[in-house]
Formats: sequence, C-alpha cells, structure tokens
Amino acid sequence: MISNHLHKIKRTSNYDFLNRSNYLRLDRNERNFPFSKKIIANLKEKINNYSLQSYPADKKGLANKIAKYEKVDLKYIEIVPGSDSAIKYIFELFSFKRSGLSSIFPTYGMIDVYAKIYQSKLIKIKTQSNEKFDFKKYFTKKVGWIYIANPNQPDGSIITKENIIKIIKYANKKKILVVIDEAYIHFSTHASLTNYVKKFNNLVILKTFSKFPGLAGLRIGYLIGNPKFIKLFNTVRPIFDTSSISMLIAEYFLDNKKIGKNHLKEIKLSKKYMIKECKKRNLKFIKTETNFFYIKIRGYQLQKIHKKLMQKRILVRSNLIGNFKFINNTIRVTLSSTKYMKKFFKALDTIKLVS
Repeated sequence: MISNHLHKIKRTSNYDFLNRSNYLRLDRNERNFPFSKKIIANLKEKINNYSLQSYPADKKGLANKIAKYEKVDLKYIEIVPGSDSAIKYIFELFSFKRSGLSSIFPTYGMIDVYAKIYQSKLIKIKTQSNEKFDFKKYFTKKVGWIYIANPNQPDGSIITKENIIKIIKYANKKKILVVIDEAYIHFSTHASLTNYVKKFNNLVILKTFSKFPGLAGLRIGYLIGNPKFIKLFNTVRPIFDTSSISMLIAEYFLDNKKIGKNHLKEIKLSKKYMIKECKKRNLKFIKTETNFFYIKIRGYQLQKIHKKLMQKRILVRSNLIGNFKFINNTIRVTLSSTKYMKKFFKALDTIKLVS
C-alpha cells in the first residue's frame, strides 16, 4: 500500500491545461522573450540521430566548460537534470539518517514538499535583515543540513556573503552540510560563493540553466561541491538522468556567452523601466535581487486583474502566499524585455485600479 502521509501532500499547478505558448509568460520567472532565429537554427543543427537515440554517455564535455566558466577544478562539478532534482537527491541522502534541515521560509516550494515526502523535520527560519542577522537560528540538534536559496524565492531577498560565511563556518565545525541554491544569482548585485567550495568541504552550491541564460525547458543544471560529497551524491541518482540534447544545448550557450550577457543586460534595463513606470502610475512595488518584481494591489482586486490580464494573453502570479505579509496582496511579474514590459503596462492601464 502507498504510505498514508503522501495522500496529505497537496500539489497544484495553475496551468496544467493551458497552452502557455500563446501568452506573454510573466508568471514563472522564465525567460519570456525570444532567442534570435540564428540561435534557434544553430541549436537545431546540434540534434542528430545519436543525440536522440542514445543514452547520455559523456558529461565531461559540458562539465569541463562549466569548470572553466566557474573557475574551479573539474572534480568539483556534477551535472544534474535541474537544481530541483539535485535537491531531491540530497533529501534522499539524508532520509537514511532521518536528519532534518533548516531553511529560510517561505522559500522554494519544493523544499516543503520534499520534507513532507521524506518525512524530514523542516525548521523554518523567518527572513531576517542582514543588519540583525542571527546565524545560530539555523542550528538545532535535529538539523543535519541547511538549505538557503540566495537570492531567495518568493521574496527575492538576499543574505550577504558575510552572513552566509558565518553559517558555513559554524556548520563546518558541527559537520553540517550547507546547500546554497543560486538559481537567481546572475540577476543579483551580489556575487556567487563558488570560490568558497574549495575552502569548505561542507558547502554545496546549486546552479541552473533555467533562469540564466533562460533554458527552463531543458531541465539542466549543475552542482559545485566537494568530490567526496559528489561521490556520495551519485549513489542515489539514476545512471542516465540527464538528457543528451540538454547537455549539447547547454554547451552551446557556454560557448556563446554573449547570448547570456545580452539576456542580463535586457533584464537590467527592464528593471529600470519597471521602476520608472510604477512611479509614474503611483503603484507601490517591491523590487528584488531576481528577475521578478511585485506590484501591491488591494486584495479584492487581485482576481479581477488576473482575469483581465489573462483575457489579454498575459500571465502573472497573484497573491502567492496568503500568510506571508511581505508579498500579500500583490501580483508577481517576471521581468521581460522592455518591449514586452511596455505591453504589460499598457494592458494594466486598461484595468481600473483603486489605489
């Protein structure tokens, strides 16, 4: 029989039966403006009979390019089918020890889901200001590892390098693993902590190709960590869990870094445009260290805005977590190119809002 605790886990998806390709996708923090026709043509050339028919046999080509990009030795790199899969494998590792974890909360939604699946005790740490940061809140007797999304999602905040290092050092003394999920780090004003993996053997950093350069459809990412941990990590994963085509395309984007740089440049311009347009309309907004922002709306208008924007083929997220005051009564909007942000604000202007 299936374990009873699984029946209690609620999973929902707002768009299971919606063809999102027909919409301006400002709802899932994906890249939502097109690659050039030349890039698409180049990618099509990467696909052949071998890449379609054969199990993935060689990760080394991509791993070497990542190691060069991250400026670390190859032995610290492991390819994964998206950082969320890496998180699942880490939960599996610790499920044998029945170790719990601590994390900022709310955070990436799958942390709570996996904790329930693997019946791991999840210690939820409220977001703290960097000025009054208490790193010891992450540590209890039941904690075997720590997960920190930095920048965090859903609030888009960041913990400074100084405060993260305090956590890592203290955890190192207690032999506790620290997992830093840097899915949004490219959009932040803060630097990655990649270099510290060589210094601390209890540190693991997760990266993904989903947010930057915008390849969410490929489901591919990588882990940077101590070689001993990587060896252990690979004991709980399937042999062929990463797509050959995904790896080939990821290599292409690492070989053509200008594409990613142009993506970041466009998001940076879009942030400035968003701030200017919100101020022009006297809209209260929350900018973040990510590729999304929030616009505060009176609660009773959220459903109306969501519906009206959908009618105009624009998708946004509304009122994500009702008990998280920071983003309560907001719509979350993924940044796009300025061309598409203009379309969003033009559509918003047609909806009568009460400020």
